[in-house]
Amino acid sequence: MRSTIRRILSFFIIPACFFVLSCASVNNKIGSLSSVYVTNTKKIELLSPDNVEKNIDSLQLLNASFGKQTFSLLAFINIDNNGIFISLMNDLGTDMGNLSYNGESVFFDSSLFPKALKAEYIVADIQYAFYKSEAIEQMMSKVGLSFVVAREGQSEIRKIFDKEKCIAEITKTERECKIINYLRGYEYVLQESDDE
Repeated sequence: MRSTIRRILSFFIIPACFFVLSCASVNNKIGSLSSVYVTNTKKIELLSPDNVEKNIDSLQLLNASFGKQTFSLLAFINIDNNGIFISLMNDLGTDMGNLSYNGESVFFDSSLFPKALKAEYIVADIQYAFYKSEAIEQMMSKVGLSFVVAREGQSEIRKIFDKEKCIAEITKTERECKIINYLRGYEYVLQESDDE
């Protein structure tokens, strides 16, 4: 059952990603990626895909909350040395949006998110969670922020600090990742689907 669903999703999602990458006229051009404001005054540049900690290729349940709004979606996530590729869909498999990042350009299209939302901010959250901690720590220190990694039992906890203030917290286990941005007031949880 798991392999059948995976084959079906791969059949539709992989061609869709290539279509998005090749046809997206709104794609940022090389060198024109926007900086990401981690705080209201301190900004970073996105890391290159070769900083990925380990490859991810899985169907996950995404539960998110932004203020009083909450939603749940399925997310097919592929993260490797080529970049970050995410396809969002509802539980019936209907396309709800796509994101792609290859280190030089980013594309995001979804009716669920405000049009003003820059895709770089989603990519940054994914990088905070799934890229090498040493690379993130170096990137943060350049702008006067701290990136701290700790272990509690089976969990890895990553935190971004501006002096004593915790800006964001990422808690990862083998099958789940929870990202909380205290400054911006949102959180989401990625949980590996049992249907893989």
